[in-house]
Amino acid sequence: MARQSPRTGRLRWIQSFACMLLTANGVAIATDSLGGARPAPDELWRRSVEQVSRGEFLGAQETISRIPHGLPIVDRVRTWLDDYGSDQEERKRLDREDFAKYVRYAKERIARKEYDYALGWALAAADLAENRDEFLKKTPWLSDLVSDALAVAEKHRQESEWRKAYDSYWRLAELFDREPRYKKLERSALTHLRLDMMFEEGSKWEERIEKVRWEDAEYALECIGFYYVEPADFKKITESGIEQMLLLAESKSAREHFDGLKNEDDRNDFIARVQRKLDQVRNAPKLDWKDAVRHFRRVVRDINKQTIRLKEELIVSELMRGALEPLDEFTTVIWPQASDEFDKHTRGEFIGVGISIVKNRTTDEIEVVTPLEDTPAYRAGIIAGDIIIKVDGEPIKGLSINKCVHIITGPRNTKVKLTIRRDKKELDFDLTRTKVKIQSVKGFARDENEKWKHWINEDERIAYVRLTSFQRNTKEDLENTLAQLSAGGLRGLVLDLRGNPGGLLDSAWRVSSLFLKRGENVVSTRGRHANENRRFDVASDGAYADLPMVVLTDENSASASEILAGAIKDNHHGTVVGARTFGKFSVQNLIPLSRSRAKLKLTTARYFLPSGVSLHREPGAEEWGVDADVAIRLVQKEKINLWKMRREADRLGPPKPEVKEEEKKDGDDEAEDAEGSEAEKDDADDSDEETKLAEKEDEEEKLPPLEQPDENTRPMKDPQLDVALLLMRVQLLASEFPTLAAATTPEMEKQSAQP
Repeated sequence: MARQSPRTGRLRWIQSFACMLLTANGVAIATDSLGGARPAPDELWRRSVEQVSRGEFLGAQETISRIPHGLPIVDRVRTWLDDYGSDQEERKRLDREDFAKYVRYAKERIARKEYDYALGWALAAADLAENRDEFLKKTPWLSDLVSDALAVAEKHRQESEWRKAYDSYWRLAELFDREPRYKKLERSALTHLRLDMMFEEGSKWEERIEKVRWEDAEYALECIGFYYVEPADFKKITESGIEQMLLLAESKSAREHFDGLKNEDDRNDFIARVQRKLDQVRNAPKLDWKDAVRHFRRVVRDINKQTIRLKEELIVSELMRGALEPLDEFTTVIWPQASDEFDKHTRGEFIGVGISIVKNRTTDEIEVVTPLEDTPAYRAGIIAGDIIIKVDGEPIKGLSINKCVHIITGPRNTKVKLTIRRDKKELDFDLTRTKVKIQSVKGFARDENEKWKHWINEDERIAYVRLTSFQRNTKEDLENTLAQLSAGGLRGLVLDLRGNPGGLLDSAWRVSSLFLKRGENVVSTRGRHANENRRFDVASDGAYADLPMVVLTDENSASASEILAGAIKDNHHGTVVGARTFGKFSVQNLIPLSRSRAKLKLTTARYFLPSGVSLHREPGAEEWGVDADVAIRLVQKEKINLWKMRREADRLGPPKPEVKEEEKKDGDDEAEDAEGSEAEKDDADDSDEETKLAEKEDEEEKLPPLEQPDENTRPMKDPQLDVALLLMRVQLLASEFPTLAAATTPEMEKQSAQP
């Protein structure tokens, strides 16, 4: 008897082969010319299906080639596998061509001592290397390049050229993503760069610190002391916060902006007193949260006021930014000005007019990405590409994206007038604000009525659903979508979690329950306190627990996405296809800090999958995240194409005019947090605009000159989705025809001969 497939949940039908392997159509297993046993066609059919389910496509191709031609279902699968093989060969060919080109470009830049550009091409080559680790560790020219680049970056640091230093460290951190030292250098340079950019003319930094209060910072530190997932090192926290004060005093743009820092005596006095405080902290054996509050209060309320006299809101916000640095990256204070945007993304709804907007950094204008479906903006005729130039008659050019969101949104049933520039014409739209729902359940394309299409293969009744986040309404929306698909004969589902940053734990649990059986575990949480130790099981059989299913993941599937993917995988209810997930297995709780609407987003526990593991990505970790059952990695150009295809699918209304590559400038369509932005987040993106700008290196500076062209010749295809469909089609076909004998009637032959 053949060994049963380990993927019992999704391939239960394979068990039916156990009693059929010795005969096929009543004929004994054949023998070869030497008298040895040769697998019968049914055995080869079963084996090839098992190989497909494990992603062993080349093996399946070889196995199925041993079945005689003429059986329609076999020929059909053989064609699918041949097409897949041809696609993969083409992908590999393009990979090899680009790899050789990028290596050549890197060496050309090294010869010209243009080390930043050389690092960029080396990073592109590493993305395509057959063995990335070997390429990084055993390539002599790359080792020399790293040494030279570090030397140049150190020179930039000494000369306070933080943009250039950051560029080098960012590339090194991306290239050697498992080496914490490069990430540390990158973050240090980014802090200097952010401070230097923060006070530039027109930066609107005052907006972000409105209503920042010292009392909220005190309470935040107390909460960290009691509730953080592990005992916090308050000595490091205090050191880091005070060090941030020194960085602020050293910032070139801050010195030029504030009178207190322009005065050398006051500035030197501030630095000397803060340095003494820092030395005192460093010499202390151990600190608790009360000690941290005491030291910080001394800096905020005494040293600052007696020397440089900066706004207390600025001192507090910068001090807390530094203080939280030693903790995990998801613990942060959400100050009042960012609170509305954060709440909107977790609720899944807001009061506004229903537009997704971006800031075009070339023109410093606010551009409409798309109106949202069935909203005032959509009904009024606002379209993608419109430029918002005024709100209620007031020009908004130069305002931050958050400020624009704030003035466009407002109380329900109130009026707002948007002045739009379209094709050199100015148009006024008088809109009434209403409740707008952010859609987290999407399809793969729009129909003629601009509704989402979900049938990715209508003949075989295979549906596609993309979840962009886990909001309070996600489970109900998904359930409604699946009910409609079921009424249409749903047989298989591709659930796309790629790029989904997560959301609410409760939402992930409820969504997972749709696909699991009663009593099966979704996730567990464990923290320092007993009330953080919880187990989330399924209360009753999910309506779609027996539905054949493939889950798509990538490097940006995080948190709640990883909970769902891990629950499906560990409980054997589906196959995970794509790339390893992000590795965010930490739980954040929101703690209100005051009536000013400030909040502390604090990590209080870790997630554990049904298998009992917590796969949080720690610095230098070798293992993290949910691994795909069938790994299909996309290279950068393929990711860009996927992003473009999704962007077009999301857009409502007339298509936006195509922009030629040579006409595109830095910042075109660079997405920001916006009213109705479809980029919902698991956690608030607390980085400000200057940080985002720094992280998105100036494109004109990044791009190589024309003698080093890099055209994207990849086809507009989605290789991960193609594999998911291949798996699903083979699974459904094999479940319908578990033996080849079942496919030999004229009716079956006709059905299985469909393309």
